[in-house]
Amino acid sequence: MTSDTITFHVLGGEEALAHLDELRGLYAEVYAEPPYGWDDEHADLFAERFTVQARQDGFALVEARHGGELVGCCFGVTLLPSTPWWSGLLDPVPADVTDERPGRTFAVVELLVRKPWRRQHIARTMHDLLLHGRPEERATLTVLPAAIPAQTAYAKWGWRKVAQKRNPLPGSPVFDVLVKERDWGPATAGSGE
Repeated sequence: MTSDTITFHVLGGEEALAHLDELRGLYAEVYAEPPYGWDDEHADLFAERFTVQARQDGFALVEARHGGELVGCCFGVTLLPSTPWWSGLLDPVPADVTDERPGRTFAVVELLVRKPWRRQHIARTMHDLLLHGRPEERATLTVLPAAIPAQTAYAKWGWRKVAQKRNPLPGSPVFDVLVKERDWGPATAGSGE
């Protein structure tokens, strides 16, 4: 699919792993900015996690390119019943929120767009392409409370906050945990936010 000069591709795990260096660079660039301020150690941890995630059942990645340049990506995995995703919640939530069964939840792990390419509907298009046709009942993601543009976009796209959590990494900040019930329809390039 193409939106002006942006081309979108949906990749499986092996295809995505072939782009690991580019993806790591994108991650490092985006998360070096406020409110994150993360360093190369975080980018290295991303690469380690990505190598595992890309081999999991249900993995999918959408990349956005301008010519040969990677300008954004969005990827996720299907959560397993034994997932640690719901560990570290800071708020009590009903058991039906954290109950996982095979095929219940798709986790959107990252949604990244390089700064010069933001506010051009790239994030929304990747988001929609990633979720379109997913068999899971719902999706989940985490986002920093201080990431106001992301928070605003997710609210417009139908996500709702169900809790806050802290990841098990040392010094990890608090994240909002969002959920979106299955309502994904057709994805069209250039639509949305």
